[in-house]
Amino acid sequence: MNFKYLSALLVSGLGAFCSVAFAEGSDNDFSVNGFITQGFFYTDENNVYGESSEHGSFDFHEIGLNTAYRFTPKLRGAVQLMSRQAGEVDNGDPQLDYALLDYRFTDSVEHAVGMRVGRLKVPFGFYNETRDVAFTRPSIMLPQSLYFDQARDLELSIDGAILYGSISVPGGWLDVDLLYGSPQTDTNVEYAYLAVDAVGEFDQSEGFMGRVIYNSESGRFRLGATVSEYRLGYQPAGGTVPFDYNGGDPQFEFHDGDLKLNVAMLSAQYNTEHWSLTGEYMVHDIDWTELGGIYAARPKTPLTSYYLQLQYRLNYNWDLLLRYDDLMLDGNDPKGKENSQMFYPRQAHNFYSQDVTLGVGWRPNSDWLFRAELHNVEGTGWAAEQDNPDSAKLRKYWNIFALQATYRF
Repeated sequence: MNFKYLSALLVSGLGAFCSVAFAEGSDNDFSVNGFITQGFFYTDENNVYGESSEHGSFDFHEIGLNTAYRFTPKLRGAVQLMSRQAGEVDNGDPQLDYALLDYRFTDSVEHAVGMRVGRLKVPFGFYNETRDVAFTRPSIMLPQSLYFDQARDLELSIDGAILYGSISVPGGWLDVDLLYGSPQTDTNVEYAYLAVDAVGEFDQSEGFMGRVIYNSESGRFRLGATVSEYRLGYQPAGGTVPFDYNGGDPQFEFHDGDLKLNVAMLSAQYNTEHWSLTGEYMVHDIDWTELGGIYAARPKTPLTSYYLQLQYRLNYNWDLLLRYDDLMLDGNDPKGKENSQMFYPRQAHNFYSQDVTLGVGWRPNSDWLFRAELHNVEGTGWAAEQDNPDSAKLRKYWNIFALQATYRF
């Protein structure tokens, strides 16, 4: 099944149907909502979301508009369009964030089972499905070790189907999601996994994912596990890719084949009235074997990452955040020493990042949210190639100061 064509059909069909419903004034079944987010980033070294190391960057905004319509008690449709400017990583062009039909087979206190088809948000960890909505994420920047903005489209949505359920168990309930479809593979995915804008492109890709989350009845505990397997089919374009390797400037040609990505992730959260302690740990196995090219020297890599995060809610209006975030692009080489020798002139700190974040959030009312953050970072493992084209000039130690304002309607 070609899920991309299915998504396009859903967009046109839902758009037309919802327009009719809105014109007829079906207030109980139809809704329109949206949000606008503007950010400012300043760094003392390196760049994030634009040329932030010069005089700061306002090249970050998110604008979303979504609609939902209930066709029957069991069938619902929803669409969201999104514009995102993020330095050189995203240019602000409107994109289809999701477009889906959701059918609920059963819906009771003991269990609920349903299916969604179309362009879907990927059920990955605790935050991925709502990562673009500032009110639902705990900070301006999510932990970049797991919610990697450079490969955002690959993580964010997929054209396919999800079978989901909520099942009552002793002391709480289980949320279960099973997904299959075609992931989004744009140029940013090439930068994230090939380190260059490759001559060819990823095409004919597919992905499987499963997630289980246990929620205690009191909401005090949440425990989750996510596993996925992606196959990104690379199609060469008959050219070669320049890559400065071991001091020379040879040309490397990637072969026709699959980039294989396997992810295992554990998530845990403990909540009280004022405190939330959250942690997630991920092992992300990357297999470049079939592509060859420069990665023939190191065809398999276990990317390893985790974060620990503490939130304190003073009251409804104010919250504080402290987080430690650790990314190792090669878990067998946590400080990048071996990789820096193999992929010279890249430096060892290009292969890891350790980020300590302090943040504060203020909600003056239900429609507005303001945040400020300070990041103290060692390493540049998640610094985007697009905003930092010369990796040799990246500095090991750097700081990020960020501000964000969000309005929703």
